[in-house]
Amino acid sequence: MKTEKQMSLKDWILTLILVCLPIVGFVMLIIWAADKQDPRNTFAKAYLIVMGGIFALIILMYIFIFIFLLFIGVMAS
Repeated sequence: MKTEKQMSLKDWILTLILVCLPIVGFVMLIIWAADKQDPRNTFAKAYLIVMGGIFALIILMYIFIFIFLLFIGVMAS
């Protein structure tokens, strides 16, 4: 039977603070996502998926803005 360790409020606050740090947070999310025994496993996987989706949307937005500005430049000349 699988028993998971319950995390206290202090553990979750520390987790959220670590995730906010730029490089350390990303590395910790990868470590937690890879560790099957860590209770933060599912949280880390979900957070990485959401971050990947937001990153993809930002890249798409930059591409559309670039194409729009290119179109405006062509139309102006």
